[in-house]
Amino acid sequence: MDANGRRRVFVPALSLMIVLSSCSGAESGPARSTPMAATGAASLATSAPAAKVTREQAGQALRRYLMTDDVLRAGGELRMALEIVRDGQTPLSTAAYRSSDLEPTRYTWGEPTLFVPRLDRAPYWFTAVVERREGDETRQALLTLVKEDDEGHWQLSFASLLFPGAELPEIALDAEGYATALATRDERIAISPQLMAPLHATVAEEGAKGFSAALIAPGAHTTGYSSEIAERRRQARHDGLNYDSIFGATSSPVFGLRTRDGGGLVQYALTRTTTLTAKVPSAPWIEVPKAARWAVGDSAAVAKELRLVETHQYASVVPKSDSRRAADVIAFDGAVTRVTGR
Repeated sequence: MDANGRRRVFVPALSLMIVLSSCSGAESGPARSTPMAATGAASLATSAPAAKVTREQAGQALRRYLMTDDVLRAGGELRMALEIVRDGQTPLSTAAYRSSDLEPTRYTWGEPTLFVPRLDRAPYWFTAVVERREGDETRQALLTLVKEDDEGHWQLSFASLLFPGAELPEIALDAEGYATALATRDERIAISPQLMAPLHATVAEEGAKGFSAALIAPGAHTTGYSSEIAERRRQARHDGLNYDSIFGATSSPVFGLRTRDGGGLVQYALTRTTTLTAKVPSAPWIEVPKAARWAVGDSAAVAKELRLVETHQYASVVPKSDSRRAADVIAFDGAVTRVTGR
């Protein structure tokens, strides 16, 4: 029992080793394909070199990750959970465990569709599209795993959820079923992968009137943020508070896959930092959102300043460079990952 009377499930190291060993024992067979993988294949005959990471190895790595993640969630093992994630998934995993009193949500997963780039050197990575079930809710998740070098182990770097009704673009596959990774400065698509995050951040802050608004389609997670910020700023002034919310690119890697129509699927992260400050000593206390109270000792309000940092992960479909279409954000996931108050 823990301090609150709840029963805690402990996962000893031996149990985790058994999980990994059993998963390794099931790795001899190839990863199964799905209709999405078949219809998304572009028969691009190439004389490409042998893949350093095969589709079978990617399937094994994904199964190992998902099984290990479930065992660690069942036991509330945050320290060990942080060993199988990296980049934006590190603060997101920390928040998932700490905000739930070390009882993070557990998921069940469907059969994945794998998009494995034919990379010739580390770091290696691949993306999986897989159905994620939580109770009665089912969403399509994009998971990207990374291996830093030949001797390293696979870690989850990126995870996002397709918007309801959004469709994943057809990924270009070669004759052997391997995808093509986009260079960060690829100029054959309308927005090179390295520019997606900063442009998205600009649209989120400036809205439909910003200089880059025409490059990214309007929506709740693009121009909608600007409208939300303006409304919250007006309300804060009425309450005697200063309000600001700033979006920024992160140091997390950006992942891009060539699509069958010559465009790209780009995955990237943003941070959102929101600050509320009392303008005068008589201003009311600042309410801490319920989703953020875990980070400030369950305090419902602070007196002078509240700062919330969110980690966001997005996937966008970017058209080819000679297209007049805007990039379209099709997936998002994120959470409050740091809070300070005084």
